[in-house]
Amino acid sequence: MTLPAATRIDPAASTQDWDEARNLMVDDQLRPSEISNPRVLKAMRLLARQACVPAAQQALAYADVSLPLGTGRVLLQPLLTARLLQAANPLPGQHALVVGAGAGYSAALLASLGLTVTAVESDTALCKQGQDFCAALPAVHWVCGSLQQGDETRAPYDLIYFDGAITALPTFCHTQLAAGGRVVGLIHKAGDLSELFVATAATSGADGFILTRLSEARCPLLPEFTPTRSFAL
Repeated sequence: MTLPAATRIDPAASTQDWDEARNLMVDDQLRPSEISNPRVLKAMRLLARQACVPAAQQALAYADVSLPLGTGRVLLQPLLTARLLQAANPLPGQHALVVGAGAGYSAALLASLGLTVTAVESDTALCKQGQDFCAALPAVHWVCGSLQQGDETRAPYDLIYFDGAITALPTFCHTQLAAGGRVVGLIHKAGDLSELFVATAATSGADGFILTRLSEARCPLLPEFTPTRSFAL
């Protein structure tokens, strides 16, 4: 993919240049695309997204693309992250579970919005990178383990946030979501196409959720939620 020069920045840029790149990301990508939550916009102006990608990708840290992190994982494009955060409506004092936390960008954004965050990541290298990135944020607690289990020890959560696509809500959402809480993420459709969703517990029925589908986006499945292929003879 060839991107306009304006979307690139020299990885050796000054602090002022990185600040300008973040402001351009917000003003040219997010605000024209109906991202209007002022707290989300402020957080994304301030947080160093370039620290969450490999050095070879830092020049494109503020471009409107998802960036590879290795092992099939990506840092979601800024607009998609902003849409997920705006749909989540995170409020100060709430407790969030981030599933597939990767290198820590979304977890750090939620913490900067005043939430206590439990970040779950199964990839050892990404978990270490995320811990380092969030080291100055005591509100972020890291769990290096299975994405399919969530984290029961700190439940319940006001928000369960999937930082990638899944095929269906995993079982732990039923038991680890607080009353009145919501689940935000992307539901896989076909290929790399998914739909952003917000789910809330149904008022009737034992374990049901009401799923509101918002917009389509291109996003890979989180590896642990990839369906197992079966073959019939």
